[in-house]
Amino acid sequence: MIRNGLYFHNAAELDEGALPGALQLQRYPRAARHALGERGRWVAEEATGCELRFATDAEHVRVTIFSEAGGDIAVYKGGLQHSLHRAEAGVVKTLHLERPARMDAVDRGRLLASGFAPEVWRVVFGRLPVALLRVHTFGREVRPPRADEMPTLRWLAYGSSITHGHGAYPHSYIDHAARRLGVDVLNKGLSGSCWCEKEAIDFIASCDDWDFATLELGVNMRERFEPETFERRARYAFERLRARHPKKPLFALTVFPNFATEAESVSGARERAFNDIVRREVDRLGDERLALIEGGDIAADLGDLTCDLIHPGTYGNVRMGERLAERIGRTLGRAML
Repeated sequence: MIRNGLYFHNAAELDEGALPGALQLQRYPRAARHALGERGRWVAEEATGCELRFATDAEHVRVTIFSEAGGDIAVYKGGLQHSLHRAEAGVVKTLHLERPARMDAVDRGRLLASGFAPEVWRVVFGRLPVALLRVHTFGREVRPPRADEMPTLRWLAYGSSITHGHGAYPHSYIDHAARRLGVDVLNKGLSGSCWCEKEAIDFIASCDDWDFATLELGVNMRERFEPETFERRARYAFERLRARHPKKPLFALTVFPNFATEAESVSGARERAFNDIVRREVDRLGDERLALIEGGDIAADLGDLTCDLIHPGTYGNVRMGERLAERIGRTLGRAML
């Protein structure tokens, strides 16, 4: 989405923000957000993985935002980390960004490995709702990035808080995997509320701006839903996406191992049942473009988790990203990458 010379990456809508003139970045459209569960409704409003992208000759840039909840913001110049910032809840935040002079001393071609051109400013939002108030370049022209200044392929990632980036964004496993693959990522994760609702799946299916997708299903549903409900919703997700995007690769992930995976508990039993359902659905559809990825092959060591024994730690996100990139890259092959 482009507005006023700015490219709003991963934004499905720009709503009216809480302050006059503010543009609220929304990953899901209103109709889909308001069809989710109580938690999903506000989690979907977090701008995780949304980015402001633009290019300008200005030596100094001010980006002013407002967040009702607060959270972390990372700024990149192309693929290079520029600075980290923290927005406080209910407080207007201005980021004063200065163009890095040393980038001119290096051959430009050596700065392109990420797929992003070094001319592109990227303001990357973590787990916080964001309303943009202003991008101020002191009279210098602002333009959106060209297609050749960003990665060619785009990956849509739907899943739980692990995909959403619990305490890790922008260094979650999908970020690491995307960097390894040299692709752009569209984060549609829903922390604690990835319930495979029809409206969420219909929205994802309606999007034409992705080249392949991953569905990390099950862990958020095991406390609340019976296997029959999960089977019905998972089946709808796979069939809907295959019907709408028959030529696009789709990867189905079983639950990443955690404290309940082998436990003799309701959660453990349901998790195992859900994993079997995902496997059966992939087999039933028999589509070479629908591939199964075992969560245990990506998150192989419980020692890579945080103390809650469900979310990956810093090292765990790196390891998961490496393994997932290798698995996806092997399937996509040279034809796409």
